[in-house]
Amino acid sequence: MNGQKPPSQDGCSWVEECIEECSGPTLYVEEEGVRATFRNPRGERLRKVHYDRCYAPAESRQADFIVGLIGVIDVAVELKGSDTNIKGAADQVESTIEAWGADAKRAPRIAALIVYGRIEGPKRLPGRIPRTRALILGVVARFLRRGTLLLIEETGRRQYSFRDFLE
Repeated sequence: MNGQKPPSQDGCSWVEECIEECSGPTLYVEEEGVRATFRNPRGERLRKVHYDRCYAPAESRQADFIVGLIGVIDVAVELKGSDTNIKGAADQVESTIEAWGADAKRAPRIAALIVYGRIEGPKRLPGRIPRTRALILGVVARFLRRGTLLLIEETGRRQYSFRDFLE
């Protein structure tokens, strides 16, 4: 036995510690019940970097994963259990984009995705959803001013295409 852990999903294989290459019809990342799925209908080579707690420096808080269409675009992905810390998630993504931007493995373009599991708070009041939406719009605008596309969505809403981040 060679001691290497099995791939995280069918169609993927480890190319180095913390990095998988995948060519299946979908690539997904998942953590604590929150999942983001990327479509790959042409079976192109995709990369999944297990970034936080593996590839990234141990002393920093970073996005959970970087998934990418190799040589075209990378997407920093942060998965959150709820909407209670979207600003903190945005800070993690911003830090990841800065660090990954200096890495020789990165693609020419970098975008970001934050997926959260549910809307919650200490009081489940009717105004919670509009406040969450307003917070999301503010964070997205902050990234756009810096020239980075950021999507923030509730888990399970849709599957993503890399074109979503290129347009």
